Amino acid sequence: MDNYPEFLEGKPMNATSSTTGLGVDATRRCLEEWGGDPARVGLLVAATNTPDQMLPCLASEVMGQTHGLLSRSLRTVSMQSQGCSVLLKSVEVAQWYLAANPNKLAIVLMAEAHTPFVAPLLSDEYHGYRELVRLRKEERIDGDEFEQQRLDTTFVIQSMLFGDGAVALLIGKEEGKPAFGPISHLTNAEPDDMNLLTMTSNSSHPSLKGRPQYFMKPSVPSRGAHYAVTTVRNVLNDPDSPVSSLSQVEDCMIHTGSKKILDGVCSQLALSPDSDKVLGSYELLKNYGNLSSASTGFMLAEKEEWNGPAIIAGFGVGFAASAGVMSLN
Repeated sequence: MDNYPEFLEGKPMNATSSTTGLGVDATRRCLEEWGGDPARVGLLVAATNTPDQMLPCLASEVMGQTHGLLSRSLRTVSMQSQGCSVLLKSVEVAQWYLAANPNKLAIVLMAEAHTPFVAPLLSDEYHGYRELVRLRKEERIDGDEFEQQRLDTTFVIQSMLFGDGAVALLIGKEEGKPAFGPISHLTNAEPDDMNLLTMTSNSSHPSLKGRPQYFMKPSVPSRGAHYAVTTVRNVLNDPDSPVSSLSQVEDCMIHTGSKKILDGVCSQLALSPDSDKVLGSYELLKNYGNLSSASTGFMLAEKEEWNGPAIIAGFGVGFAASAGVMSLN
């Protein structure tokens, strides 16, 4: 929207695009920058956590707006509501297709529009989480007030943390195209992790006016870091991995869950937050915020030169994480 500050003050939103619109634009731009024959594209994998509507899915919507560009007979796969780790899962789907069709190409598309899900910030004052805990310990607020004010603080964080964006990656098997692997996945290491991040379809909160509501447990930063670090280490320990240490990679592209999570992942991987290896993650968070499924794709798309392999790590709703090595064929 082009009036986000005013929307946060309670004004009606003036939407200028949508998840589908961003996805279509990214797909067109990807093919234009490539400059090849779009008829070579045989698969479109499209993922989002913020669809414009429940049905049809994102891939079908993109196909509906790319007549004359994409073949009507190409395969489509939509991977929706799979959180922030879906990029590498989508890449694996593309790899399976390319193994059977080595002369074809695949487009992997991630598109997100988070701002329409944000609640206006209508209170004059909000308290930080630690301050709310202190107020409760001092019995200045009761349990119900604590939960309500904690939810209000969460709305503030979400309004400042999440951004909108889409990225399309062209994947093939020939020389010069990115090669991914090995890839490691981790899902619900503990039973309760399933509910770390959830979203209801129709919120009863007055500020959201029936829109979906996103819930985040306090332990998300620590659990997110655990998932990211575990999958990265699994990749480095894989006998098929071209690298066995982060000293051998040029970049470590970590999903921009939040600065707290990034700091936690860097600490556990013995990486300095000032290191060039993680510069792309911190810069993306600063410039675009948390782009959910598109975050690590943005880092890949914005990197102009490749001098060595990179580690990619995503984590989020599920609770799930995926990490993998990317190099060039």
